[in-house]
Amino acid sequence: TGMRGEYMETVTAAVEYLEGINLASITMRIVMSMVCGGVIGIERGKAHQPAGMRTYMLVCMGAAMVMLTGQYMYYHFQTGDPARLGAQVVSGIGFLGAGSIIISGKTKIKGLTTAAGLWTAACIGLSIGIGFYEAGIIATLAVSLIMTQLKKLEYHLIFDDVWLSVYVELDDAVKMTDLVREFSPAGLVIGEVQIEKKRKGFQKAVISLKNTEHKSREAVLQFLEEVEGIQFVKYTA
Repeated sequence: TGMRGEYMETVTAAVEYLEGINLASITMRIVMSMVCGGVIGIERGKAHQPAGMRTYMLVCMGAAMVMLTGQYMYYHFQTGDPARLGAQVVSGIGFLGAGSIIISGKTKIKGLTTAAGLWTAACIGLSIGIGFYEAGIIATLAVSLIMTQLKKLEYHLIFDDVWLSVYVELDDAVKMTDLVREFSPAGLVIGEVQIEKKRKGFQKAVISLKNTEHKSREAVLQFLEEVEGIQFVKYTA
C-alpha cells in the first residue's frame, strides 16, 4: 500500500510538472502536436489532397505554440488572458481552409473535409498547447477514424451523393477519350480531371466521376481495376 501511495504521488507530481511551463513540458507539447497533426495529415496526403502531412503538422504545432505563448505570458507577466491568443487561431485558421476548397463545375465542391480537418487540427494543437493532453490524443484518434473509416458509411447513407473522386495511374498511351468510351457503358461520367506529374511509363491523374447508376464503391473500384490501361486506382475521399 505504501509503495502504491508513493507511485501515485510520483505520477501526480509528474503530471503537475508537465502542466507547467518548463523545458520538458514545452518539448513534449511541441512534439506531441507535431505527431497528432502528422497522423491526420498522412491520410489527407494519401488521398492526394492539397493539404498533406507537413501542412497539418505545422497547423497543429503552430496552434500549440500560440497556447504555450499565452500561458507563458500569463505566468511570467501575471497579466492577460491565456485563451485570447487561442481564440484568434480558431477564427483565423479559416484562410487555410478556404484555400483548400475547390469548386469544379457548377455544383461539385471539393476540399471541405480537408478544410474541416485543418480547423480541427488547430483545435487539437490548442488543447495540447495548454496541457490538455488527453483531449488532444483522443481527438486525434477520432479524426483519424472519421477520415479513414466512415467514408463508406456516409456513401451508403447519403443516396444522392453520386460523385466519386479517384486517383489513377495510367499507361502513357491512354487518352481521356479512351476512358470516356470505357466508362460510359458502366454509368460513369467523367467530370473534372486533374493531371499530375508524369513519370516514365505512366501518368497520374485525379478524376471526378459521376456514378449515375448508384453502384457501390466496391463495384466501381472493381470495374476501374479491370479497365485496360489503368495500372493503379484508389479513392481519394
